[in-house]
Amino acid sequence: MKKELANSFDKVYLTIEFDAANNWIYNNWRGVLPTEKVIQGCQATIDFLRENSCPHMLNDNREVVGSWSAANEWIAQNWMPQVLRLGLKRFAHIVSPGIFGQASAAEMVTRVGTQFEMRLFKDIELAKSWLREASMN
Repeated sequence: MKKELANSFDKVYLTIEFDAANNWIYNNWRGVLPTEKVIQGCQATIDFLRENSCPHMLNDNREVVGSWSAANEWIAQNWMPQVLRLGLKRFAHIVSPGIFGQASAAEMVTRVGTQFEMRLFKDIELAKSWLREASMN
């Protein structure tokens, strides 16, 4: 199962997929992400998690440009309680190569990282290994 969200220019900024083989949801974010698109995308991940119950999420920001930290308050106050209720236990976040995206991710960890297991990665294979390791326990 796969869901794509596009902006007003019909460019896909988020693809959400359930990876049944690994039992995780994979989110692939792209481009510049205004706060309202981050919130819409996060809401879509909640809906997707509701439909595809699993304990792990792989959040890929390697193609994100710029900061999205303005959405962190909403993520902490709205997204986090909902995904916890839906059973999310482990969240691997692959940071974007730019400093602004990395700063946004670091800020998100300080806001929500104590509520479930969350780690930041620069390498997608390390992130996948970390999620797989949890599946074996």
